[in-house]
Amino acid sequence: MRAVVWLVAMSAGCSSSNPTEPSTAVELDEPGAAVDADEPAPQWESDDDGSCPDSWVLTYSLTGRVDITHTPLDLGNADATVGGLATDELVLRVSDDNGSPKAGRVVVTDFELTQDFEVAVNMFGEIAIVSDLLLFAEDECGVATGRLNGQTLSWDGCEFGPQHGSNEWGPDDGAYGPGCLNDYHVEGTIECIDESLLVSCSDGWLDEGENTFDYVYNQPMLNLVFDGPDLGGFTMYGDEYGAEVPTYSNNRTWLGLTGELKEMALEPTPECLCAG
Repeated sequence: MRAVVWLVAMSAGCSSSNPTEPSTAVELDEPGAAVDADEPAPQWESDDDGSCPDSWVLTYSLTGRVDITHTPLDLGNADATVGGLATDELVLRVSDDNGSPKAGRVVVTDFELTQDFEVAVNMFGEIAIVSDLLLFAEDECGVATGRLNGQTLSWDGCEFGPQHGSNEWGPDDGAYGPGCLNDYHVEGTIECIDESLLVSCSDGWLDEGENTFDYVYNQPMLNLVFDGPDLGGFTMYGDEYGAEVPTYSNNRTWLGLTGELKEMALEPTPECLCAG
């Protein structure tokens, strides 16, 4: 894939079952029920015998779009499609109510997304960016928490770092709180190929050639809006773009996501997610 751009550096096992099951709708909270986004969702309560109740594991395949804005003179503003591989997934753990998922506490246990694309612009010679990044976060005890209310999954508190809203906002001061994707890993390379007489890789805070990235930070998200009460799919987009992504390059970057349910299974809940 090739598109006009100046530069970009993005930060970017469940049992098989029929994704259309259960056939009954999820028991949802009232649409107007209050949700305190600054407080973590309550833990699941242990059963009378002290064990943790089973919960639903919902696995979604991911596709998305990266938007690059606020490049120098807006010459490199662009977008690119990401995801779509079998490994690109979001895994949610949701409460059970007599054999069906229900509204309430939600925990993200796994996120993985590949950003593999090329974008370029000709400015008295071509300058191109080749992105090959893997983004992931995984912990059975949860990398992010939120609450399902109606057909919207709202995240718990996630506060931006002080440079948010500018090109200076980077992973070192990304975001903080249980509603962020915590311990979000970015691994891979971004290659800058500079044959332009007018601009250079350094204008975008990149070295010419291969730039290697391997770092961890906390990534904010937007609410997930599901397409129906069966939780069969969701989108994560704002009015114009997706969630903003802190980068080490001279732009502002945004990630929007679409998820399609591909597996769901009722599984034992890890003890670390249960209140005593």
